[in-house]
Amino acid sequence: MKRLFIIIGLIFVLVLSSLFYLFEIHRINKRKPPAAVTEVYTIDIPQSTFNFRIKYGIKDLADYLNKKINGRFLEKKICIEKNNKEEIYLTLTKNDKITIAKKGAELVCTFPVTVDAKLENSKYGKFLTGLVKPIHSSLIITLSTPVKIDNKWNITTRFKIKKYQWVEKPVLQIGPFKKSIESRLDDVINENSYALTTLLDKEIYKAATLKPTFTKIWSDLQEPILISSKPGKIWIKFICSDIKGKMILTPSNIICITNMHAKTFILTDSTAQVQQKSLPEFKVLKQEDEADKSNIYIYAFTSFEEINKQLNRLLKGKTFSAKGHSLVIKEIQAYSSTSGLSVKVLTDKNDDLVASGHLIFDVPTKTLKVQNFDFALAPKSRFISLGDDFFHHAIRDSIAAKLVINLDTLIGKVPNIINKAIEKEKAGKVIDLIFSNMEIKQCGILMGKEKIHLIINVGVEASIKLKKIQTGTVIRIKDKSKKSNKHRPIT
Repeated sequence: MKRLFIIIGLIFVLVLSSLFYLFEIHRINKRKPPAAVTEVYTIDIPQSTFNFRIKYGIKDLADYLNKKINGRFLEKKICIEKNNKEEIYLTLTKNDKITIAKKGAELVCTFPVTVDAKLENSKYGKFLTGLVKPIHSSLIITLSTPVKIDNKWNITTRFKIKKYQWVEKPVLQIGPFKKSIESRLDDVINENSYALTTLLDKEIYKAATLKPTFTKIWSDLQEPILISSKPGKIWIKFICSDIKGKMILTPSNIICITNMHAKTFILTDSTAQVQQKSLPEFKVLKQEDEADKSNIYIYAFTSFEEINKQLNRLLKGKTFSAKGHSLVIKEIQAYSSTSGLSVKVLTDKNDDLVASGHLIFDVPTKTLKVQNFDFALAPKSRFISLGDDFFHHAIRDSIAAKLVINLDTLIGKVPNIINKAIEKEKAGKVIDLIFSNMEIKQCGILMGKEKIHLIINVGVEASIKLKKIQTGTVIRIKDKSKKSNKHRPIT
């Protein structure tokens, strides 16, 4: 009888244990995995700010003027004394290179000139004119100008003669008699200073126009750029909204500090109509808006379809073993859930394991990482629980490792994407576009039903240097008071 009670007690304990186990399994099975996100997002990317400097070499400007103004540039008949008949034929010739240098907030230009004068008419007749020795002397004219930019994006100067220095004094010599005409030539130079300074201003205005460069940048930046060539192609397009600039001088360059704002659009059709704006008039950039780096937002994405293809390619069929038992992963499905990024794993034991974690972007390594990734559900099969710690850790760690999506390739393309947006084939012939000191500031992540959307905020330094200027025809200052000259035709 005593044995019977013992047997009945054991059976009772086993029944209670079984009932408790079945109740626990029922309770576990009633748990539901994290609900999937059903929203399909349309991404609105923040406005990008392009800060760049357009450099115009001061030496390049001097080289242009030296090609443009060459040889004899002024011819004029003048009277030695006012209201008399002693008339000389005067020519000014550039005899050496024009130099331009920065001095303070201005450009200083030195203009070396040879002065030739020959007596052509005299009240004493041709006899006297034949006795007078022609004058051959030289002087250096120094001019200065501030540098600005007008509302049409042209560099403007306002040259004024600061001083001029005679290297050789101009003296008329008749036999043993000499007569200095320095004061008279000083008057002539002063009288013609406007012609000389206007000549320089006009030529620089024509040569140093920034409008074609800015128009090209402004236009090219708004052309669609292919950022994903997979089926369902994606284009990025910047629509420029505003541009401002500020002119500064350095010892080597005239620099236009430029600030340009552009809104980014994501297109699935490169012909989609997003109206392009034309280049607006120049506006002055305020000091508080100056910045060394551009603040650019680039859009990227990966689809759950692609993630699941990758995970199944790497993990489907993988076998995990523990304590003489094993299980095989039959299928993996990643999805966006109310718990973050969730991964459902189906095994050959007919168990659905669901792990969830939070997707973050690690700036130093430029990678996506799953943080706090772990299982929220216990398995259906008691078998898996026998090796629970091992199986959970092994499966979890394997999946987590494969979920790390490295963005190095995309991020490495960011300067090239911007480069393609700005420097097209034609523009590349006249400008050098240089990017340096690129940094990834942050990466915003938004997970929807179909895709993981990434908005990458990039800082990069950009500099544009104009490479060449067309000089065109050599110019002269013409004496408008003189209709013709049989000795030296004015060109």
